[in-house]
Amino acid sequence: MFKKMNFKAIVLSSVMFVLCFAVNASATPINTTATVVTSVTVAEVTPFNFGSFVPDTSIQTVTFNAGGTIGATGGIVLLGGEVGGVASTSGPSAADTVQVFVTGGLLTSGGNNMTVAGNCMGPGGALGTNDGSCTFTSAGGTENVQIGGVLTVGANQPTGVYTGTIEVTAGFF
Repeated sequence: MFKKMNFKAIVLSSVMFVLCFAVNASATPINTTATVVTSVTVAEVTPFNFGSFVPDTSIQTVTFNAGGTIGATGGIVLLGGEVGGVASTSGPSAADTVQVFVTGGLLTSGGNNMTVAGNCMGPGGALGTNDGSCTFTSAGGTENVQIGGVLTVGANQPTGVYTGTIEVTAGFF
């Protein structure tokens, strides 16, 4: 019996509160806006090329930093022809923060392959992190991002022209 009366008292007090609120209420419209912007687009401007080299007898790397410097570990002999990649971003307005991710890939020649880990440098000149990303504040319009990477070369890597792709993704940060 006590539970039924207690429940009725709670319901009655809730109804009274709602009625008091409705009698003493005031409302005003609040202006609301939303802006839909174009997503960041990315496009290849210059293909990325590690150039020609002679491999070593052990596993080594060729590193082409997005800033344009190239180097190799161990006994790899670089012969030239390297070209840093360039991707353009467009869509962000001035002062938007853009992040670019360079996902590594696989270069193949016949049944042989080499792996690539990517890196990048935004238009402001700050080299990205080792995880293949770089962040920059957009000046608006189309902007170029330098693309580089680390190529893992196998011991006595077989000769051939190795081709493949790396994925470049851009978005707002």
